[in-house]
Amino acid sequence: MKPATVLIALLLSLQIAASQGAKKPLGHDVYDSWMRVTGESIAPDGKYVMYTLEPGEGDSRLVVTAPGGGYADTIARGTGGSFTPGSDFAVFPIKPLFAAIRKARDDKKPADEQPKDSLGILNLATRELQKIPRVKSFRLPTRGTGWVAYQLEKAAPDSARKSKPAKKDADAEKEKEVKEEKGTTVVMRELATGNEYAFPFAKDYVLAKDGTRLVVTTTGNDSAAAPGVFVFSAATRRTDTIAIGKGTYRQPAIDDSSRQVAFVADRDTARGKQRFYALYRWAAGTDSAARIVDTLTQGMYRHWLVSPDGAVSFSRDGARLLFGTAPIPLPEDTTLIEEETAKLDVWNWNDRELQTQQIKNLDADKKRSYAAEVILRDGRFVQLADTALPAIVAADEGCAPVALGLSRLPYQRAETWEGTPSYDVYAVDMATGARTLLRAHVRGGAEISPRGMYITWYDRKLRQWFAVNSRGGRQVNMTSAIRVPLFDELNDVPDDPEAYGSPGWTAGDSLMLIYDRFDIWEADPTGARPARCLTAGAGRKAHMRYRYIRLDPEERFIRPGATMLLRAFDELDKRGGFARVREGFDAAPGMLLLTPHMYAAVAKARSASGMIFTREDFTEPADLYSTDTTFQSPRRLSDCNPQQKDYLWGTAALVHWKAPDGKPLDGLLYTPEGFSPRKKYPMIVYYYERNADLLHRYFVPAPTASTVNVALYVSRGYILFIPDIRYRVGHPGQSAYDCIMSGVRSLLKRGFVDSARMGLQGQSWGGYQTAFMVTRTNMFRAAMAGAAVANMTSAYGGIRWESGLARLFQYEKEQSRIGASLWERPDLFIENSPLFRADSIRTPLLMMNNDADGAVPWYQGIELFNALRRLNRPAWMLVYNGEAHNLVQRKNRKDLSIRMLEFFDHYLMDKPAPPWMTNGLPAVDKGKTLGY
Repeated sequence: MKPATVLIALLLSLQIAASQGAKKPLGHDVYDSWMRVTGESIAPDGKYVMYTLEPGEGDSRLVVTAPGGGYADTIARGTGGSFTPGSDFAVFPIKPLFAAIRKARDDKKPADEQPKDSLGILNLATRELQKIPRVKSFRLPTRGTGWVAYQLEKAAPDSARKSKPAKKDADAEKEKEVKEEKGTTVVMRELATGNEYAFPFAKDYVLAKDGTRLVVTTTGNDSAAAPGVFVFSAATRRTDTIAIGKGTYRQPAIDDSSRQVAFVADRDTARGKQRFYALYRWAAGTDSAARIVDTLTQGMYRHWLVSPDGAVSFSRDGARLLFGTAPIPLPEDTTLIEEETAKLDVWNWNDRELQTQQIKNLDADKKRSYAAEVILRDGRFVQLADTALPAIVAADEGCAPVALGLSRLPYQRAETWEGTPSYDVYAVDMATGARTLLRAHVRGGAEISPRGMYITWYDRKLRQWFAVNSRGGRQVNMTSAIRVPLFDELNDVPDDPEAYGSPGWTAGDSLMLIYDRFDIWEADPTGARPARCLTAGAGRKAHMRYRYIRLDPEERFIRPGATMLLRAFDELDKRGGFARVREGFDAAPGMLLLTPHMYAAVAKARSASGMIFTREDFTEPADLYSTDTTFQSPRRLSDCNPQQKDYLWGTAALVHWKAPDGKPLDGLLYTPEGFSPRKKYPMIVYYYERNADLLHRYFVPAPTASTVNVALYVSRGYILFIPDIRYRVGHPGQSAYDCIMSGVRSLLKRGFVDSARMGLQGQSWGGYQTAFMVTRTNMFRAAMAGAAVANMTSAYGGIRWESGLARLFQYEKEQSRIGASLWERPDLFIENSPLFRADSIRTPLLMMNNDADGAVPWYQGIELFNALRRLNRPAWMLVYNGEAHNLVQRKNRKDLSIRMLEFFDHYLMDKPAPPWMTNGLPAVDKGKTLGY
């Protein structure tokens, strides 16, 4: 070989090696494989941790590992799950193969022929894994051990059944109705031995907290097995039949001692359309359940009945049985002839709810029930709630003598323009049902203390917290001595600011804990002593935000002198971490961990010091770590995205500038890997309220529901800028303009942004701001507005179809920030509506307005698109059929991701325009080509 040839070959091989080692930009092909850590949990003894590695699309993996090392196991397609209270087993669902699910869906298989979940049971001592097919749910005891209950899916259809000739329509419908009523097998399994006890045709099942009893209601099968209610004893392995015979059995419940069972049942064999349920109770040692409440029970309202839809439960001490009642519904008028009966909705100005809300809530309203109870020592029935006082909140797990009653009925009509509900607040005597009005017209409602001794609320006008003894007495301002704001200091909507909230109470309802922006206070509900700062004002001094972490999900109050774990967040540099403080000691919290990361999930072993948490920043995926309560030497357990090292990423930084009014603003700046301040980069500006606190957020490369994916764009050479926006009431559009433009100009002065290649992108409220911005400036070369309101005058009186709510409150009180009605300040509605200055738009605009958007009516997009089309300005509108405000279907998310990148690449990177931009996508070609 000639020397020149050798040299060329050597150079070529070096180039290939370099290209193979070079990082590559993210593309749409990475979405499915990028992982998230989900479903993390730690065993009660702290010796094992379980988490799921969940891909964007495909098969998950469940990992069970020992934090101290020495053991790790991966279960294909496992997800979520729980440890048994004894830390001896892990129990979890196992999903079918994703490919099998997709094929069945594509083949339009009926539900009972589609692949079903299995149940995985891992013995942590022997490492043996058992799989049980076709399991749709499972339950573990919360404090007992040794058992698991699970319910099977319907048996898979066999070939004989498939080959049966089709039934006539009427017969098929009748058979369908019968089959839909039949239950499926519930199994009680002893984990150590594998012994199982089956209950066929089960409808509902409930496992006692200590695992000693299982209650099952069944439908029977109209032949060998009759419907009924059965109680299985784990101690004796015997089953008691506590009710049997034709009927419908619902809402099974068991008390904390596992010695009482209750349910509601319709055992009337007559075929009347109106069904009458009764409440039944069984006590251990008795033969069968006794009927204790029906329509004839003393105290039951006239024309009321026991509701089949109201939840049944025992108080913690087993002394009370709570359930639901309801008025007997109006019977259908069978004399009406459909062809001669008008079908319409009648809107009445005095209705508490708009017809759209009533229709949206129709099913829930039909099933609405009202709290009632039976005092078991004497069998006395007490109606607690009713149509005049619909909501009851029991305290002390049903043991307190007084409950909280709430009624928004007098103010419900005004919610259309007020937004936040208001309530009349009552104390309700649990022994008699008697009601005492404590406070009228409380915006946002009230709460009752854990033991039920006090009822508290935050007064948004006075900006103070109040308490009153639930047995009666004067109202106490608990926070009058606090000299720092307890309300949202950054509030910029035209409404009274909300409180920062409360993390709970100390034991015995002694003190209520209250947040300010940074610190935690203890307030005396009796008013005998002034509130004091548990964190000694250390948070405000250091701009450190402290928030209590409830590690025990069953915790009802904070013990005196208890060590409290706090989440710490530095508002200045956005570091996150953990601190601790002792209740009652009024001292600066001791910092355990504070780093430039975001800490999301955190959990503690119930009976050990072991802890787990997730940690992330812009360059570090949210992986799982283990530690103990000192947070010393955390150990990483997961490595969810090792492939990230092969891709270009970038960096995140906090930037500061001043708004036109001289006040400081913050924002986030994301720059590409290898960024040089001497180069010029295209930049996209995204915005939605305030985001600077999310400096250390990790962005999973994923198909977007509506917004630019920061990781994707930065990887491909864009700068992303996310400014915070501070609003002036009445001028939200100009406020956004001032904050965004001042931030952009501050970056342009730094020299690395290409001023000729800048874009805007926003969704929803951010989409509105994009539409507004392009009416005020031509500085940007391209803009994308998702679900934008273009015309506030028409949007004001519209409907949010996902809830049925009118949109008035958004403008008068909330995010749209006009602060007045349309007829009071039409000038502000016009000033803030992009449509009225559409002739100023010169920026090519990509819009997304989906035809099933339940938040912003899609005709808002039509109004702006038609204006731009009439003005002959470049505009495109993407309308995803059947999609909501933010895209849900993954295929549509992928499509939007492709189109948005193509749009910005064309204008900001000078890439060729795709066919859908140059030629559109004619309706006759829909479904044949996508026009990429």
